[in-house]
Amino acid sequence: MPRLNWTTLRRDNSGPNCPAIATDGDNVYLRNSENTEYVAKFPAASFETLKQKIRDGEI
Repeated sequence: MPRLNWTTLRRDNSGPNCPAIATDGDNVYLRNSENTEYVAKFPAASFETLKQKIRDGEI
């Protein structure tokens, strides 16, 4: 995995155990800021679709 610059999602109010996101241009990565061992990787276009489905209440 490339070296990534992780950013905590600011709208999350769950305390120190919150999602973090990073990108490398082609992909978007998600992880838990407390348990960084596991990372979900999405192609950037697929992640945009996922975000829209969440916003639309489908997920």
